[in-house]
Amino acid sequence: MRNWLPFYRTSVALGARYLLRHGYQREALLRIVIPLDPSRYLELPWAFAALSARPGERVLDLASPKLLDIALARSGAEVVSVDELGEEIESWRRLTAGEKRLRFQQADGRALPFDEASFDHAVSVSVLEHIPEPGDEEALRELERVVQPGGRVVLTMPYSQQYREDWLDSPRYVDHGDDDGRYFFQRWYDEAQLERLLEAAPRLRLIEREVVRLQPNWQSLYVRCFPWLVVLGPFFGLLARECRGPEGDIVRLVLER
Repeated sequence: MRNWLPFYRTSVALGARYLLRHGYQREALLRIVIPLDPSRYLELPWAFAALSARPGERVLDLASPKLLDIALARSGAEVVSVDELGEEIESWRRLTAGEKRLRFQQADGRALPFDEASFDHAVSVSVLEHIPEPGDEEALRELERVVQPGGRVVLTMPYSQQYREDWLDSPRYVDHGDDDGRYFFQRWYDEAQLERLLEAAPRLRLIEREVVRLQPNWQSLYVRCFPWLVVLGPFFGLLARECRGPEGDIVRLVLER
């Protein structure tokens, strides 16, 4: 696997610093107990490398895990991190107080409040799958719109050889309405769904695509057994390796406008 240790250390350091200075905050404690969810070992280091953002370049992040934003900002990029969840924005503003070149803003990814071609690159890690169709298409078109020609759009999403959806009894993130008392949580993209999504943003050219998983597959076990495997949170990356192939459960895409 690519180098996940900087993200791991950053997570623990952020949580410990906040708890020592300000006392209890849920997100700060989570930064220590679960520095990285299983899939993040496959997503965050890869997304950072795939963006290849140079110092001074502007990067838009649509609701990715915020550790990626910190890494990008510390590398010299000017980062705007957008999230629809106001509580998430406020929590991470407190956690990252004093970080340079990093700004958080509440906004809906389907209607971004930015001008055409106002960013050099954009990234969205494990986000589009949570937006009910056709909202994922709308969000990708917005990323296409705000990135300048020649810029990259980097994405990760859950992948399955056969499309499926996960529904919950209550909304996990933003309440976009229910369907007979059930709330859409996420979709697992197959090839047909990936094609549908990419066709919605014709100015974006696919330049890299790969399907990956952890071995052993902690992600699958973690989802099935949550919260009982939380105690293993600090050890997922130590005990697993990255495998590529069609049997994977994460798809990583690099697009260029």
